[in-house]
Amino acid sequence: MSVNEKKLEHRKPTTAYGIFSLALVLIVCLGASNFLNAPIKGMFFIAWLVIIPLCMNLGYSYSEIWEGMMEYCKKGLGSIIILLAVGAIVGTWTACGAVPSVIYFGLSVISPKVFLLTTFILCSCVSLACGTSWGTLGTAGIAMFAIGESMGIPAPMTVGAIVSGSYLGDMVSPMSDSTNVAAASVETDLITHCKELVRLVVPIFLISSAIYYVLGIRFATMSYDSSYVKEIMGAMSQHFHMNIIALLPMILLFVLLFLKKPAIPSMLISALAGCVVALYQGAEATSVLGYFWNGYSIETGQEFLDTLLNRGGVTSMFETGSFMLFCFAMVGAFNTVGILEAIINPISNKAKNVIQLTGITQIIAIVGNFMGTNCFTLMMTGTLMAPAYKKMNLHPTNCSKVMNCTSTVIVSLIPWSADGIFITGLFGISTLYYGPYSVYAYVAPILAFVITCLGLRIIPADVYIEKGEKYNKKEYQKRLAENK
Repeated sequence: MSVNEKKLEHRKPTTAYGIFSLALVLIVCLGASNFLNAPIKGMFFIAWLVIIPLCMNLGYSYSEIWEGMMEYCKKGLGSIIILLAVGAIVGTWTACGAVPSVIYFGLSVISPKVFLLTTFILCSCVSLACGTSWGTLGTAGIAMFAIGESMGIPAPMTVGAIVSGSYLGDMVSPMSDSTNVAAASVETDLITHCKELVRLVVPIFLISSAIYYVLGIRFATMSYDSSYVKEIMGAMSQHFHMNIIALLPMILLFVLLFLKKPAIPSMLISALAGCVVALYQGAEATSVLGYFWNGYSIETGQEFLDTLLNRGGVTSMFETGSFMLFCFAMVGAFNTVGILEAIINPISNKAKNVIQLTGITQIIAIVGNFMGTNCFTLMMTGTLMAPAYKKMNLHPTNCSKVMNCTSTVIVSLIPWSADGIFITGLFGISTLYYGPYSVYAYVAPILAFVITCLGLRIIPADVYIEKGEKYNKKEYQKRLAENK
């Protein structure tokens, strides 16, 4: 640092300045994306030219701001590496037949009466396996939409079930970018975050499933042409052996994570297992590691199947990883100069208990959704609210699971969000029409809040003996009793 830089006097930002700074960045990024068709991920990089002057205006030197940006980038680097491992898994799991098998077995039990339920469950499984809502919407979602049309199921109901399932898996999968961002933004361990989220997702899944079953009863007597389903299943069976062997890499990963093995080595082992099983599926030995890096590629002559199968690879995650890096840097800069603290203090100070804190977290997440992007909303909400949870001696996972149950599912209902635009363009159904049938988007945030009100699964800060490792049940019960 130079002599001149040392003489700079740091000024504390006001709440108004903090809101102005955050709003200006969003206006620049979203404005360029909406009106100039600029890639929003790249705009967050260009926005550094706005972020740095805003921070320097408070009396901070460039080197101080840069140091804060890089420090926060280091905190998020683990999540970015996991994201790259996710790309490897998607490519190899597709090549070994794991993802096609999940879809194949789901289609084999379909009928009009349970169509909506099957659609919800199938899309949940695919998004859980792949860790991508958009990928699920564009593959399994398209297939179920076509099947629903052939059965005469109302299109908005079908899309609602597709969206619910696609975002359920995306919300809880350790391979999802939103899950990684949510955990990283509050600085909690990914596996710890996913384990706590699963406890919440199970009842949400069961309630949503029951609702879709009830909605589908009216179609019990409906007849349909099953030729499209048979065509899809036949095309898949021509290229893959649909059996338990195809699912071994997926099972292996779940076993390793259940045994509390480190996430990245477990994911890499599963990806390599996928390469081995791909040989069983008929892949050439010289190609399998290419699936790991560049993703799976095949030309079947059927557009749907090609869209479904040509995906994955480490390189497919570079764009999302860089976007996370740009956002981490921005948050680091704002955090260094106190802009985020200026925004959150007036809000968090109003929270007198964990119920109010949960409600405020959900409100911020929903407001963030209205700005158009889920990953940034998670990053913003987590960074703003994590200190408030820490102040109440609560584990950061309390924050990450609540905001994930809110932001990740509700963003699909915002017409001008990237997700809403994508879904509407994909199916030709407006958010206003499929929104009422996106059951999961309502059940998830409501149940997350209700569970907090009931005092269930509120985790004190020191419940976990070590980050991501053994859960201390006695300590949890002791701290919970103290809180009550």
